[in-house]
Amino acid sequence: MEIKVPIEELEKKRDREVLKMLLEVIEILGGPRRISEYRNLTWIPSIIKASYALLLQEAGKTQEEIARELGVTKATVQKMLRSDESEVLKKIKGEIAEEFDEHVAGGLAKLAWKRVREKEAEEEIESVTKTAEILGADWAVRIAERLRGLDFPVEREQLEQRLKGLVIREIPIEEILEELDYPMKSPADLLHQVSQRLKQRRS
Repeated sequence: MEIKVPIEELEKKRDREVLKMLLEVIEILGGPRRISEYRNLTWIPSIIKASYALLLQEAGKTQEEIARELGVTKATVQKMLRSDESEVLKKIKGEIAEEFDEHVAGGLAKLAWKRVREKEAEEEIESVTKTAEILGADWAVRIAERLRGLDFPVEREQLEQRLKGLVIREIPIEEILEELDYPMKSPADLLHQVSQRLKQRRS
């Protein structure tokens, strides 16, 4: 049975993620000391709105719904979501552009969100690795070590590339991966599913 998370909890979580993204943008632009040199900080609301737009899109909201929720036009939302982060990074080159529009804000929000997810995945890998070491699950440690730097959620093909050649209790990892559910949400999700399959094979 699917467990529904209260809307208030989802909103609080989204607020925390947006704050993380804003802090990452500040780092991307040179850090707090560099930011303090600029008198005009009107770009901050643009970054916040672009961050919310990105998260709301991932939550399945349409562009029209996002526009209504953020109090902006659909065209503004489209500029944010269609922004190319690599182009934006080249454009700013450590400087805040004079014309800090929705395109720039959207690109920076995407860059920040990628960094946030990478950090969260790294922290989770550290956590599951320590737990696996304590429990003596050597196979879990070996999997976790190979997952470093991988952006979740992932599909089976990506995991096969990362884990190629691993053998767990005389079973090739490719054989185990065939039996799992995708997309894989997180490192912990992967280790849990692998553990379940190993238990089923022993029974």
